[in-house]
Amino acid sequence: MKVLILGCGYTGQRLAQWLTHQQVEVAATNRTGSSIQGLSIPIFPFVCATGFDAVPLSVAALENVTHVVSTIAPDSQGIDPVAASLMPLLKSSRCLEWFGYLSTTGVYGDTQGAWVDEESIVNPQNVRSQHRVTIEATFLNSGLPAHIFRLPGIYGPGRSIIDKLRAGTAQHVYKPGHVFSRIHVDDIVQTLWKSMRSPHAGAIYNVADDEPSESGDLLKEAATLLNISPPEAQPYSQVKLSPMAASFWSECRRIRNDKMKQVLGVQLAYPSYREGLRAILASEATATSIPQP
Repeated sequence: MKVLILGCGYTGQRLAQWLTHQQVEVAATNRTGSSIQGLSIPIFPFVCATGFDAVPLSVAALENVTHVVSTIAPDSQGIDPVAASLMPLLKSSRCLEWFGYLSTTGVYGDTQGAWVDEESIVNPQNVRSQHRVTIEATFLNSGLPAHIFRLPGIYGPGRSIIDKLRAGTAQHVYKPGHVFSRIHVDDIVQTLWKSMRSPHAGAIYNVADDEPSESGDLLKEAATLLNISPPEAQPYSQVKLSPMAASFWSECRRIRNDKMKQVLGVQLAYPSYREGLRAILASEATATSIPQP
């Protein structure tokens, strides 16, 4: 097995750490080709753009690659760089056994809190999610051994409500009954790993934990663990939100995760935010950087 991670950001780096720990050969891309702290793997530059800003992916990056993960989001025009510029290379590969695309549960739109699964009708209600539906279809109809992973809010070490509380940037927005699904980054990693080892081309998986919950519950739990007082609650109608945040708060849904458990055998390391937040603090105390799927 040799894995290429397209777009080695937060989730991509965590995946690369896990794979190297499993003695799997890994390469990755970023915009500059510069090395990534804590990772001793080849990094190739890749930028899909018009004119002089474009940096085509080297053919060498795909040499002997059996598994490709794309974590790259579409641009503001809905252009996916992988679909736009790498499809011929991927299709011509004789080694490729598995292709994974990290999408979003935003494709389901607002269900007013109702549960959705992979068979639910997609109903994207913002432009970003509409782009994702189009890109999912592009990959599924491409002839590649494509697998789609729909993700809710991602959190983990260095990227959680704990960091926002410490930085003083956490907002306690009060909107009774409005819940969010979320997933710890290491449970994304284990789901991708299990799918790589048990491919089902054309499969779509929701990757979420077991407990959609109000954001205030998450914030209060984190504040308790940090032994601090949570910020004062503010009614949703009175909170100033960025356009991005406002779009998240305009939709409410609960994500079912039965398929990833039944088909891939995923056993969540962090079934809810409670286990996930405790693990983040424990990893800080022990200076543990290796993912723990």
